[in-house]
Amino acid sequence: MVLSFSACPSRAVRARTALAATGLLAVACGGPSSARAGAGGGEADGKAPEDIRIAYVGAARNLNYSTEMMRGAAYAGREAGVDVEVVAPPGPDGPGQVALFRRVAADAVDGIAVMTLNPDLFPAPIAEVAGRGVPVIAVNTPVAGVKTVVSNDNEAAGRLAASTVLANIPPGTEGEVVIGITSPGVPGLELRARGMAEEIREKNPDLKVPDRPVETKQAAEDNYRAWSGYVRAHPDAVAFMDTGDPATFNLPKIKKETGGTWHNIAFDLNDDGLAALKRGDSDGVVDPQHWLKGYIAVRLLIEKAQGKRVAIPEGLWDSGVNVLTKANVDDIIARQKSDDSRAAWYGKLITEQFADIDARMKSLG
Repeated sequence: MVLSFSACPSRAVRARTALAATGLLAVACGGPSSARAGAGGGEADGKAPEDIRIAYVGAARNLNYSTEMMRGAAYAGREAGVDVEVVAPPGPDGPGQVALFRRVAADAVDGIAVMTLNPDLFPAPIAEVAGRGVPVIAVNTPVAGVKTVVSNDNEAAGRLAASTVLANIPPGTEGEVVIGITSPGVPGLELRARGMAEEIREKNPDLKVPDRPVETKQAAEDNYRAWSGYVRAHPDAVAFMDTGDPATFNLPKIKKETGGTWHNIAFDLNDDGLAALKRGDSDGVVDPQHWLKGYIAVRLLIEKAQGKRVAIPEGLWDSGVNVLTKANVDDIIARQKSDDSRAAWYGKLITEQFADIDARMKSLG
């Protein structure tokens, strides 16, 4: 079964089925959103909320960062009273995700947002949809032929991760920093790893960084085994850093098991990683604010369909990142309690970003 959210009663049965199967939310109808300005703004004839058909295709329902984006997408539909179909394969499955994309495209005539770990599989199906005049937005990962991407500046995020760790390492310290990448070849993760390495080389050249990041795997158990091996293989390392999510709890766990004194940081949110940070077992967690990405992408599609903007802005919408430390982690733990608490926390950011869209947009080049 695919994970499926729905914003309105026309898909209520499917939404209830997904809720029972996954423990995740199904979104109910809500009131319309009132904001409308910014790049691509203006007025055009548009549809009523109940007539709009939009879909969001996530990467996988077993990956925290993917479901976080899906929750944001679903909330945008609830907020606007629009029927947004949100789907994803059970786990990372490029061909399966393409099949899902093609299925929802038959109904989603007003737009599709897609987050994929396999961007090389999507140019052809996206071209088919775009040829019918359906707008497509890529979330988190650029896809050839898609002119609007909602994501972070991942290289800058990698630099931010490295600078957080370097702040805890005295200048002149010698040793090695091992950087891991969960899924080699995924553009955003490659950029994070590159940003980490470049920041370390520039700010503390006494630290050695390998030419290529080590592969650390996406699944939690595989990630634990991979990092356990790398920690044993690099006994003199002063820090271990990862581009992905499982290391937020696996590296602190290994550090405790081995009695290590090294530093560590990783990306993305999960309960175990936040708990480890709260205990002081890691230097930080980089929050790419995935919920916000899903929300922004779907809201743009909704506003276009409603006639609240003439066109969708083209380029990279840099949605920003947040670095969590022991000092501010309680605030984020509270944010993650529900979708309403997420929406309340992100409210100021949403208002600021939609009020000045031009300031968010960067070149895709």
